[in-house]
Amino acid sequence: MTEPQRRISEPDKQRIEAKQSLNEVGSLRRDPFIRSFLEKIPADVASTFTESQLLQVKLMYGTRGKASHVVDIRTVLGGFGWNYYLVLLFGRNRRELSRAEQTAANAWRVILLLVGSFALFSMGIVALYILKSLAGIDLLPQFSFGLWTWLSS
Repeated sequence: MTEPQRRISEPDKQRIEAKQSLNEVGSLRRDPFIRSFLEKIPADVASTFTESQLLQVKLMYGTRGKASHVVDIRTVLGGFGWNYYLVLLFGRNRRELSRAEQTAANAWRVILLLVGSFALFSMGIVALYILKSLAGIDLLPQFSFGLWTWLSS
């Protein structure tokens, strides 16, 4: 014996149709990120995603809310009809670097090493010059950089 089918009254049908149309209007598939995501994959695969799966995809890849940075400055600059956004992020890189990124990172390491070495060398020379002047040693008569005179005044 089968269950008797329940008759749906006309007002109930209208409420169900209204709920369905409301769900379609607020559908996650209308979200710009999800639309872009679904356009990039084959249509037969895109049609198999459920709303909960799409929501998880959006939460995982569509937002950057989970990323934390040591410095995270986001502001808008502009006026008089023009606006630009400025984003400054600084933090540890947890991604795998591509070959080009590895090359750039190594180049920056070399540059920083050279600049740091030059700064340390310069500070050492200045410290030696100040010690020489403090001891009263005059290596070049009638010549002075004026640093000791400036510091002692």
